[in-house]
Amino acid sequence: MRRLALGALVALALLIGSAVPAFANYGYGNHPTLLVSCSCDKGGTQYLLHGTLVVPFKSSGPVDVSLLGRNGSGPWTNTGLTDHINVTMGQTVYSFTFDVSLDTHHFSQYELSGDGVASRVLNRDECGFRVPEAPASSLLLLGGIPAGALLAVKTFHVRLPRPSFRRIA
Repeated sequence: MRRLALGALVALALLIGSAVPAFANYGYGNHPTLLVSCSCDKGGTQYLLHGTLVVPFKSSGPVDVSLLGRNGSGPWTNTGLTDHINVTMGQTVYSFTFDVSLDTHHFSQYELSGDGVASRVLNRDECGFRVPEAPASSLLLLGGIPAGALLAVKTFHVRLPRPSFRRIA
């Protein structure tokens, strides 16, 4: 019974540990937050930057979210793409989209700025401009399967049969 309880506790800890990062940066605190991601269409001609503005519950008034760009470590330059959001009290999440393929400067990095906060720096490669060499994130997740199996074997004290090698003459 102890093994089963310990196994259930380990499984619950793994489940909670895998779900926590999804909600870590999406809180409804006292500070606004800008979340950003990028995607491209199947033809590879239109690159869209998707953003989400999360504001405190009692916020209201107009907010301008601007797309900034830079090459290398140079200064941030306004791309001229701005979205005007009218924040109303009670609504906390606002979505918007920028078409990065309209950018004539061809910046290598992008950042969203608005309501006194800035988003994470988004590399142009994340938008599909260049195909990565290997899907490192999916391979990292696949590496967790054998580790989880070894943890389960150790937790439940499973004895695996060892092969016997007998020479046939």
